Amino acid sequence: MNIQHPARQERQFSVANFLDYGERHGIDYHFPSLRTSVAHPAHHTVVQGHVDEILLPSGISVTCSDLSIVEPYETTSVGSSPLYILVVVEGCVRLWLNGEPQSLQPGMALATCIGEQRVLSASHQQHQHLVTISLGIHPDRFAPRSEIATLLAAWQQKHPASAAWQIPEYLLTGLRGILQPCSNPVARQLMLEGLLLQLLAQQLLAPSLPVAICPKSSMIILPPGERSRLEQVRQLLSATPEQPHTLDALARVAAMSPSSLRSKFRQAYGDSVFNYLRDCRLALARRYLQEGHSVQQAAWMSGYQHATNFATAFRRRYGVAPSALHSA
Repeated sequence: MNIQHPARQERQFSVANFLDYGERHGIDYHFPSLRTSVAHPAHHTVVQGHVDEILLPSGISVTCSDLSIVEPYETTSVGSSPLYILVVVEGCVRLWLNGEPQSLQPGMALATCIGEQRVLSASHQQHQHLVTISLGIHPDRFAPRSEIATLLAAWQQKHPASAAWQIPEYLLTGLRGILQPCSNPVARQLMLEGLLLQLLAQQLLAPSLPVAICPKSSMIILPPGERSRLEQVRQLLSATPEQPHTLDALARVAAMSPSSLRSKFRQAYGDSVFNYLRDCRLALARRYLQEGHSVQQAAWMSGYQHATNFATAFRRRYGVAPSALHSA
């Protein structure tokens, strides 16, 4: 059985969209390639993809984005926030904190405070595919629950400036799940708040990385053609996780050898081909369980031949047995 779920339609975001977002979130945007080459830059497309903005009841602003960059652009913070977290799920982001260069690879996060004394800038290059989650606290709207306030105070005491760290795989998997469409906004809010708590708590336990997070010489920049073919593989896995995909067949889609696909997929997305497929299958199974299907049905329809293997993977991924979610 092959049940298709509707995919979100890609949007095109113009200069005007960026300027509107920047006004709301205290970000100054610059578009160096559009200054003289475009007669009416306000309506010119800069990126295409998906952007979700969520304001949590605690006053925390969350932006989830999955974007392909059409025109290069630069950002500079002009607002203030006692805590700003940027998570890079896919792609590589070049940053400057008060002029000090840093780069974040897939699976890494940066936490910092932003204000007059600490300015965050970033540069986004053309033809990049970038998936990020950012969380910011607005002082005038922040009314957190006690556990968020406690973790924030502990973070500020340990890291008065900024810190970067490698996100554990289990938490990164959860963040990828947040990027998927969700028909229940209340459930998504709860998941976002829970992930924020995990990010703060995990970062308090993790050692800070040195300032030079990702030296320029080690940044992986794939040619546009390779990136496009890898994206075809990723989208195929995401759209049809229940199918019995093999490395050889996926390599043919990517027009690469199996070994090249293995290494370049990890370089591009920070995870192996079949770890990504497993996460897609579990996310699909989770939706089936939420819709009322039995554990056996959810396992079979998401590509698992054995319910026992599915239950083990599901518990490892979500921390609960699939039967608990089915009966909720």
